[in-house]
Amino acid sequence: MVQVSLLRFLVLAAAAWPAVAGGREADFPVRRGQPQGLAQDPAWLALGHYRRAPLGGFRSEADDPAFFLSAEGATDPQAELDATLRALIEPAGGDRASACRFPARRHWLQQRLNLSLPPVRCPAFEAWRDKLAARGVSLIFPTAYINGPSSMFGHTFLRLDRANQTADNVLLSYTINYSAKANEDDGELAYAYRGLFGGYPGQVAVQPYYEKIKEYRDWENRDIWEYRLALEPAEVDQLVRHAWEVLPIRFDYYFMSENCSYRLLGLLDAARPGLGLADQFRYRTIPVDTVRTLVETGLVRETQYRPSAATLLKSHAGELDRAGRWWAKTLAEGTMAAADPPLQSLPASRHAAVLETAYDWLRYRTLHERLPRETSAKTSYALLKARSELAESAGFTAPPTPAIRDDQGHRPDRLGAGLGYLAGQAYGELSLRSNYHELTDPWPGYRPGAQIKFLDASLRYYEDRRFRLERFELIGIRSLSPRDEFFTPLSWGVEAGARRRLDGGQRPLLGYLGGEVGWSRELAGGLAFATAAASFETGESLKSGADLALGPRLGWLYRGLGGQGMASFGLDCYLIDRRYCGGRGEFSHTLNLGTDLALRLHASREQGRHGGQMNEFGLNLYRYF
Repeated sequence: MVQVSLLRFLVLAAAAWPAVAGGREADFPVRRGQPQGLAQDPAWLALGHYRRAPLGGFRSEADDPAFFLSAEGATDPQAELDATLRALIEPAGGDRASACRFPARRHWLQQRLNLSLPPVRCPAFEAWRDKLAARGVSLIFPTAYINGPSSMFGHTFLRLDRANQTADNVLLSYTINYSAKANEDDGELAYAYRGLFGGYPGQVAVQPYYEKIKEYRDWENRDIWEYRLALEPAEVDQLVRHAWEVLPIRFDYYFMSENCSYRLLGLLDAARPGLGLADQFRYRTIPVDTVRTLVETGLVRETQYRPSAATLLKSHAGELDRAGRWWAKTLAEGTMAAADPPLQSLPASRHAAVLETAYDWLRYRTLHERLPRETSAKTSYALLKARSELAESAGFTAPPTPAIRDDQGHRPDRLGAGLGYLAGQAYGELSLRSNYHELTDPWPGYRPGAQIKFLDASLRYYEDRRFRLERFELIGIRSLSPRDEFFTPLSWGVEAGARRRLDGGQRPLLGYLGGEVGWSRELAGGLAFATAAASFETGESLKSGADLALGPRLGWLYRGLGGQGMASFGLDCYLIDRRYCGGRGEFSHTLNLGTDLALRLHASREQGRHGGQMNEFGLNLYRYF
């Protein structure tokens, strides 16, 4: 005899109950059989991607009506629960049945309420699930890529690990990735605007891991960190079920909040109810912060580092002498043949190292510059053929795993307090930065020479009892990428905000918009740079209301003395308000007191508009949070 639970009887009764008053009374028998507050259970809220609305109630972050079985499901978890229970007892209708469309909901309700639901076959879902063959989950973090607007803060996606997975077959596993479905003809400004304000639909995609490796490691040259997560088999199964539910669903994509990392947290919340990961990132989601949260929550079992193609090439080239690097580059460019006598006279191991570096460089150029196959195929074949004729090993060592991972670096927000002396007056200073990292912040976990700052403000109180806004930086991005024999990137920067400039004996606050472009090179264990800069300034103190300045920027970033620092000089020649040139020299050194605590000493000398000079000394204590 088939045992039918009381709750199942009530659900069946609800399905047959005549709907009156808009059908709401039909829900009452269903609700009478439910445990109190079931619709607000963390698991149900996670499955529906519900968040508490600012003015009360709930609202789902799913922006697609196809995700809901109730007309009120987007804002009413109870209505969606009732509709789901009614739909699950319907006779199975194959792949189009609600039980097949929402397998994670079905599984959770069946387990939570001990339901005896009708058996159902879901061929499409079952075939997809079996193809994935997921037995574990890893979070994959391609590190920050400052030259790509969509990846300035890094990226995360999930890899579904298989049973008996090895380093040789891991590339065949599948991934779950969420990204903005951008228009191909959108420029950088349109992309930034739409990405910030939800102008793009987000899309969940399932792809083989080798395709993501090619995209991030080979094409974008980003190092990759792999974090194996401590999920139980039943939790992995539920994550896969829920991934099927959201696969065709549209979520509006927001670059700073509901982005790639945020949506993955929702999947993990559905797999292990009660984690509340997404709730910790309601207003801003930086990928590395989500990784840090997973580590602190205890969800990470182990980590593995996968260097990019560029990192491998730099490591191999660094083991060659200058002549070896020249030979490798010449071979890759096709201006020297692999059989030329100078190469044949090399010791076998060194010869092999030159050939391998040449091939790596040619492959890097082919991928990075999107070279046609016919451009490099002949040279690639010649290099591989020559290398195959040498039995000796090149003797290269693997690039070292960074001592500090990105998630172990300082946190993105910064609060500062300091004292200083400017032109005969002492001052106290409070500063606050929304995110993320500037050139002289603690380097561990960050790329030296990469800076991304948003909403950086400083308020000072001078001994003459005046409060003054010293600066407000809306945005400040710099990419100082060093050049060498193989890599020749441009260094660049953009900035906008308000700052004080010396003008005679005054320091008026001027709005500004600026940019720079130039070159950087490694020098004396640090990074030297030279750029040409242009800036537009505006303010009431300017007779014409605006001015334009051009000039060079020179500097040297270094690491040592317990931290890192920079010496720099900038010259601005103004072209409109009054033609003159003024400059500023500055030195700052940051002492790292801990991961999230630093002490900075700075000194500067400024030559201002209409003559006049001003010296400044200051000491600031920074707390990162």
